[in-house]
Amino acid sequence: MKSASSSVRWLWAARVLYTALPSAFAMLVANVATAQEAEQRAQGTIEEVIVTAQKRAENVQNVPIAMQAFSSEQLQNQHINKITDIARLAPNLNVVVQNALSQHIVIRGVGTNEFFGNAPSSVGTYMDEVTMNSSYMSTLGLFDMERVEVLRGPQNSLFGRNTTGGAVNYITRTPTVGADGADGDLLLTYGDEDLVEAEGGISLPLGSKAALRLAGLYRQREGIWNNVDTGDDSFGDQDHYSLRATFAFEPSEATRITANIHSARADDEAQPQKMAGAFANNPPLRMNDLIPFAGNIGWEDGNLNTVGGVPAVNVQGFDRFTSRWQDVWNGGSQRAELRVDGGYLKLVHDFGRASLTAIASYDKTHGFYEEDNTGNGNVAGAGTPGVTNDVLVIDMDQFYEQYTGELRLASNDGDAAFRWITGIYYLNEDALLAQDIRFGSNGFPGAHPSANGITPPGLFDVIPNPYENTVAFSIADLKDQSASIYGQTDLKFADSWNFTLGVRYTKDKKENPSYYGGGFLKPANWDPSIYIGEDQIRQLAAGLPTCVPKSDPLYIPFQRCANTNTSREDLDTDEVGGKIGLQFFASEDVMFYGSYSRGFKSGKFDVEFLHTDDTPFPQRPLDPETLDVFELGFKSTLLDRSLMFNAAVFYNIWKDQQVFSVGVNGPEFFNLPESEIKGAEVETSWVPAESWLLSASVGWLDTEITDATGINFDLGQGDFQEGHELPLAPELTANAAISKGIAIGTNELTLQADWRYQSASKVKYSPQVPIDEYTSRSEVNARVGFAFGASQQYELGVYGRNLTDEEYCVEIQDLRGVSGSLYCVPNEGEARYGVQMRVSF
Repeated sequence: MKSASSSVRWLWAARVLYTALPSAFAMLVANVATAQEAEQRAQGTIEEVIVTAQKRAENVQNVPIAMQAFSSEQLQNQHINKITDIARLAPNLNVVVQNALSQHIVIRGVGTNEFFGNAPSSVGTYMDEVTMNSSYMSTLGLFDMERVEVLRGPQNSLFGRNTTGGAVNYITRTPTVGADGADGDLLLTYGDEDLVEAEGGISLPLGSKAALRLAGLYRQREGIWNNVDTGDDSFGDQDHYSLRATFAFEPSEATRITANIHSARADDEAQPQKMAGAFANNPPLRMNDLIPFAGNIGWEDGNLNTVGGVPAVNVQGFDRFTSRWQDVWNGGSQRAELRVDGGYLKLVHDFGRASLTAIASYDKTHGFYEEDNTGNGNVAGAGTPGVTNDVLVIDMDQFYEQYTGELRLASNDGDAAFRWITGIYYLNEDALLAQDIRFGSNGFPGAHPSANGITPPGLFDVIPNPYENTVAFSIADLKDQSASIYGQTDLKFADSWNFTLGVRYTKDKKENPSYYGGGFLKPANWDPSIYIGEDQIRQLAAGLPTCVPKSDPLYIPFQRCANTNTSREDLDTDEVGGKIGLQFFASEDVMFYGSYSRGFKSGKFDVEFLHTDDTPFPQRPLDPETLDVFELGFKSTLLDRSLMFNAAVFYNIWKDQQVFSVGVNGPEFFNLPESEIKGAEVETSWVPAESWLLSASVGWLDTEITDATGINFDLGQGDFQEGHELPLAPELTANAAISKGIAIGTNELTLQADWRYQSASKVKYSPQVPIDEYTSRSEVNARVGFAFGASQQYELGVYGRNLTDEEYCVEIQDLRGVSGSLYCVPNEGEARYGVQMRVSF
């Protein structure tokens, strides 16, 4: 374990660094300026990027936040076509892929690690300033974008709850009122596996005071996986489309009204998992048949790595481990569908000294998902009625309806000695979340009475598993209301200094009016290939007896029963967060900043399908988590504005982190008392000459669990270890890109390549052989484009992605206690190529 004094020394060193650097750097800037004047060499310049990270338009280099912004051209050229792809572009960013529809962004090691539909994200995502509260919305496609802004660290002051890790702002293109004529663009892509993409938008003037922009995205691709279970060698089909209409009306120079409606559909086959068994094949298979592993499973090279090299099977006795990366075992309906519809209305009025902004939004999301977590789900069992080989199949039917409103007033003069912004915010979300998990004839190993201390271990092979041929389910009606008031001020003093103070008060209320859950035996006429949604669950569970509550002295688990709980206590939270910051401008192009900020993530109900009164597993709501961050950094534009060089160091104290952990005997929720994260980022862009652009960034993290008091598994498995690293927090991430434009008459040939590296990172909160680490990865992408026409309005391009054929798992899970298996969600693992055509008008 690291010594307690290490953090103190680190903070002392950072303080010294922050005190000494301004004067030293100022002298360096003066010397550089002198060299610039002497050299007078011809070169290009870094393009100024305007962002709205602080709810007002500013040069990104003047914003005292560690952040990056990416233009529409960058997003298209690097094939960033869905919300979570942005993690490929910046350091200290990662993505948690829970399933095809639920994915979470992780910034600086701070994120969310569970797949249930009410899991709040630790990184806020916003589309045109509207909160995307449901994680299912993360699968939406990105198209017709103006830019994307990635803000690191808590953004509670201006963005509110659930931004402990940071915020990602997606800003779409809007129509320009008063334009002379229509303008737009179209991008067509054809790639491997019959990938067909069409993305475009067009702005139409509607007189002198109004305009309309229509935009859309269509994506279709055949699957890349060989499903050994069904014989389908193109498993994993994708079929997406999104449409958006944005209307702008300016009745006067001081007023702009924007109305937006949008719709998106995804009709995919579920993302597959690669499976590995964990039992010796000695039927009947029980927890005492778990085999030892000599090291981590080699998912990439097909090495199971068991002691003695013995084969392993899942709880149904099947060996589904494959050595070829594209070979998977998946049965059942494999449904992964998403429906999103909504819109917003936005009013901006300029009063002269201040501007008023009002936004109201509505979104409705419905997701249908099924995954087979052990490679042999939904396979009928030897002709026996009601018997199946469902090792572990999960169905999710998730519906959300969200309303948000924001009203804010901000000073207009960006150069004033005193700037301010204040506002109120409200969110209301209603959700109906239905989910179930199915087991086959060998049941659920961790539910065996001998695995729970109910009967002696010697009875493992004597007593049948109580979850044989059983379905466990839950249906939760949830309500989430959040209201907040916020303000932030910036005060300039002593010529080169600026003081920032931001504060936000939030009142959260979460309700669970109804929680219906239990378990039932599969009926004799069971069709194992169907998807089970809310309606089917209610039909199949009709007539079940009422469960005896866990609080009752006569409680006995596994009674095949159901309860409707209408008395869960509300989760009420009152939190204050914000930011205190100081800026020093050494020159017009060099800024130093330091800040303390605090953010929080709201609590949540436990709606797990195995935590009902039909099972002995504890049901725990989660308390809110908080993050306190101390940060020092600087931003600079040097060498006659041809070089951008930024850096930041930070120290995080993360308290009551919300954790979903699946251990040897099953899944549970916890609040991890405390952990620390230290780290740094360096980012640079350089234009050494016209038509050249070089950029690079590096991120470093050092994470440690400092307090795990009281949260070991109830059976003492010890899944949390003080001194251990946090999962999903690679120590080193790095990005680099190079671009060169070559003029050919009035046309231009552009050559570009980019690279991303991510070091190994932990999977769990304690050493967990055989799934202890995510392996390191290094990916290279490249693109060649040729722009031609009178104004280069046409472009033809060729691209290659993952040219190094990197194979790695984006999610790894230990389900030994649930299904006698372990699984890896694989990346595509092969280079992908395609051609593109772009037309602008």
